[in-house]
Amino acid sequence: MSKKKQNSKIQNKPQKKAVKKLPLIIGIILCIALVAVIIIVSVKSCSKNEAKSELYNNSWVPVAANNASGDEVEMSEIYDTNYTSYQGSLTFREDGTFSLWLTPGTPDDGTHTGKYSLLDDDTISADFDDGTETGFDIIRNDDESIEYIVVYYSDYDVYFTKQ
Repeated sequence: MSKKKQNSKIQNKPQKKAVKKLPLIIGIILCIALVAVIIIVSVKSCSKNEAKSELYNNSWVPVAANNASGDEVEMSEIYDTNYTSYQGSLTFREDGTFSLWLTPGTPDDGTHTGKYSLLDDDTISADFDDGTETGFDIIRNDDESIEYIVVYYSDYDVYFTKQ
């Protein structure tokens, strides 16, 4: 009889449940991936805001231009004037609008306006009010600050720099 009691005690002993580790591991990996995506999006958004801030917190003036052959030309050729002290401008505003002025006279005579957005670290999408869509190239220094903004204007690449 005593053997039966011992066997029944062994059989009544609760068995450990096998822990399924795979769903737990997958859950942890998914959480880590989600946190990584959130961090990357935050960093990119912050970087984009800083780059956009660099655009609208500075005055941009043309300093050089190249013709279609890539040869440098005098700025007076761009302005279509013999004024040596004339200078155009490129202005970006925080509200996503811009103005480009490269013609002598009053700003109303030669100002081109529109909306812009920063596509990536090297390109600004520009949509002029007259329906023209183009891109402005950004050339950066070694420290990643903007050295030039290149605007294609009347068959010329015009290089703007911070004033």
